[in-house]
Amino acid sequence: MGLWVGLLFLAASFVPGLLPRPWQVQGVISGLAVALGYGAGSALLGFWRRWLGSHPIGRGLQVTAFALAAALVVWVLVVHGLWRLDIAALMDVDLPLFPYLPLVLASVVVVAFLLIQLGRGIRALLGWCRRLLARWVPDWLATGVTSVVALVLVVLFFDMVVAGQLVPALEKAHRTSDQRFEPGVAPPTSEFLAGGPGSMIEWETMGSQGRNFVAQAPTESQLEDFSGVRALQPIRIYVGLAAANDAQARAALAVEEMERTGAFDRDVVVLIAPTGSGWIDPYAIDGIEYMHNGDTAAVAIQYSYLASWMVMIGNQDLAMDAAGSLLTAVTERINREPEGDRPRILIYGESLGAFGWERLFEDLDDLTSAVDGVLWVGPPRSGPLWKQLASDRDPGSPLWRPVYRGGETVRFGADGDDLAAPEGEWEPPRLVYLQHASDPITWWTTELIFNRPEWLDDRGPDISGHMPYLPVITYWQMAVDLAVGTNAPIGHGHKFGSAQTEAWALIYPPAGWTSAETKRLIAALDG
Repeated sequence: MGLWVGLLFLAASFVPGLLPRPWQVQGVISGLAVALGYGAGSALLGFWRRWLGSHPIGRGLQVTAFALAAALVVWVLVVHGLWRLDIAALMDVDLPLFPYLPLVLASVVVVAFLLIQLGRGIRALLGWCRRLLARWVPDWLATGVTSVVALVLVVLFFDMVVAGQLVPALEKAHRTSDQRFEPGVAPPTSEFLAGGPGSMIEWETMGSQGRNFVAQAPTESQLEDFSGVRALQPIRIYVGLAAANDAQARAALAVEEMERTGAFDRDVVVLIAPTGSGWIDPYAIDGIEYMHNGDTAAVAIQYSYLASWMVMIGNQDLAMDAAGSLLTAVTERINREPEGDRPRILIYGESLGAFGWERLFEDLDDLTSAVDGVLWVGPPRSGPLWKQLASDRDPGSPLWRPVYRGGETVRFGADGDDLAAPEGEWEPPRLVYLQHASDPITWWTTELIFNRPEWLDDRGPDISGHMPYLPVITYWQMAVDLAVGTNAPIGHGHKFGSAQTEAWALIYPPAGWTSAETKRLIAALDG
């Protein structure tokens, strides 16, 4: 029975999802599934024999069950292969089945074998403990005590090792990675960049994500080569976790650095909530800096070292606290300026950063009264404002590309063409959600456990027709896809690229800016 249930679990692990996975990931997931299935089946058989009597299963029934399970695995593998070929066509990538399938199957065998042997060793140890205890107490009591002790040890393992040791270990590893100084990334020589001459933020405290963000800022000469006129050095400010003790202190330090660099005299101030790890997509800010010829200030504060999905599970309030502290501190300072001299406040967030921003505002009116433009990229659908807007979308518009009130204030899309599609007037301040139908970060919720998602009934352009909905299984499949979302080609999954530049050109373009200039800018940035 263990092998039969293991094959069923193996078939479930190959059910098509949103995104293709590397063979290593699929192999580990499928090997783990086989081991779990084998253990569950063996435990069920042992329970049956101990408590319901030893009634052997007929040989014919065993062969039939095994044959059906094996046939199911073969069928699912065929569907899995067709799905990969379909995804390859939809996303315009090369996903050959060889050597992918042989490597996956080989890794499944290795992983499953090792885990099953580990399980057998643990079971043998528990059996020895039960037999030892049975010398002094009735067999039923020895079995019960051993089972309870095993359960307590499992709970303690997850509480002390997984939660108490693994999560801190992951955070420590990510912190160590963030503190690494990458070759070729040197402190800036411009006074307009954090960590540069006169900066109140020490280069060492910015972390690798912050140092990369600041070091990648375009220079005046690069901007002038594109615009043909005199440019300003864009201001970039990044306050790392090590720079201050809490979000409020980091926001206060960011405002002090803005004062020092003259950020409040720029036309545009972009406030950024990074991803969980502190990463900021270069595409996110480069475009608007080129667009406005450097008359910008981009400001970010870090709130975690971990990937967004880890923070989302562990402490999603971190993103909201960071975004709220930054917006409050900057707004209070800007309000001291004469009304006609205040810079435009734009806010940007990707993934958990977008989710953190969303939770600050009660509704759309509250948001638009606070800022002058918004770009949220790859947002989780659990965001309160996203859910409200999608729920009240115009009839006939799909969940993966909703239209709200004809697009008069907020628009959803994967690129500039989607954002320009609604025919009505787009009034400022403008809000943009960039999202892909194939992005697991947007669509993964607990509702998937028992409810078929609406976006599978009306599929987006890059969702394969071979992807089914299976209760529980689809939920866990997409949970795994969270880790591979950024491996998708640009324009799919959680990779947005130059679509962010297209979005900025629609949210707050400089006077006289045209779509032709947007295309020229994208070509320059991609080149």
